[in-house]
Amino acid sequence: MRIEFGRTEAEVVQASMDKTFGLPVDDKFKDVSAFRGLRAAYCGITGDYELRGHPSRDGIRLGEAITEMLRLPAAYSSSSFSYVLGNSLGRRLIREYRAIDYKEDALISYIRNAKDFRDMEIIGVGYFGDAPDVDPESGDYEEITMPTDIEASYAINQKGWIMTVTRKVILNDDLQSVVQLVSKMGRAHRRTHAKRAWAKIIDNATFGGDLTNLFHEDHSNLGATTLTNDADGIATLTAALKALYSQTEQDSGEGLALEPKYLWVPRDLLEVAHGLNSAWPLTAGGNPHAGRFGRNHENIICNPLFTDPSDWGLIADPRDVELLEAAYLNDQREPEFFLASDPLVGQLFVADKLQYKSRHEFEFEICDCRGFWKAVVAD
Repeated sequence: MRIEFGRTEAEVVQASMDKTFGLPVDDKFKDVSAFRGLRAAYCGITGDYELRGHPSRDGIRLGEAITEMLRLPAAYSSSSFSYVLGNSLGRRLIREYRAIDYKEDALISYIRNAKDFRDMEIIGVGYFGDAPDVDPESGDYEEITMPTDIEASYAINQKGWIMTVTRKVILNDDLQSVVQLVSKMGRAHRRTHAKRAWAKIIDNATFGGDLTNLFHEDHSNLGATTLTNDADGIATLTAALKALYSQTEQDSGEGLALEPKYLWVPRDLLEVAHGLNSAWPLTAGGNPHAGRFGRNHENIICNPLFTDPSDWGLIADPRDVELLEAAYLNDQREPEFFLASDPLVGQLFVADKLQYKSRHEFEFEICDCRGFWKAVVAD
């Protein structure tokens, strides 16, 4: 294995592939050129310039260095191109996954590491009432009355698919189509992740604690009035704020005094929300809600998943009350991307295709209903 300027030949090859897919590389590889295309990358890594499916002697040597760098079994050296390509594709997928923020983190109070696919329990423990008076000279301390708990169960959900890079794609040097495909896979994975979380809010999911819809009259967290950028809108928002503030502790019945951290709205109400978060003199004394959701409206959430033009809602601070729990299998919070089959069985030119699999295993569940408020407005 050749080493120059603190970098190995295998590392240079991977950096070249990363640059081919528009990925950033370490400064020590800044002088490394991208491959001119998929065909050039395949030929450069394998030495198989006639594309017969058999690496040259130099290609085998480089393949062995690459498998050592990637900590793969030596027998995989003939498939080194598949893994170098997969490394770059996987990083491009993750970059696109991170590119769009649907703000689903605003819904999450806890992140859980799931060890397997068996059902997991959420147990919501109630609150204690006031501590009683005690006089140790006349009597013992009393045993505390334990609060009740509410339970819900859920299991990890699996998401993923297979993307095929055919021999024809490599022969035709169709780099752009592969870049677009993996980029859109990353965006789709992120949208799927966000949609899974926001569906609890948008679709008014069942709260497992009492088998009632999350937003329900029994939960005192359901409204029906749209937002407007005027005095009526101030009154509407004030009523919602009071409803959230009035939520009470389970068992003790004492007030939680919750203040919302986020206001979420569809695109049709975004300017209205900005107006209600700004100072203006439309009522005596001005707007009491100015800046409530951030000086620069940073705590107003709007994303394309909110398709109803009139529904809107509030979300409390996840540090003040339980919202959603998120669970990821083996704590893998972003999609995985890897060669779909054993390279000793499914070689590139045996079936004339490479198959890569992306996989994301996670789930969300409602911990408590008290931190959410929503207006479901009739169209």
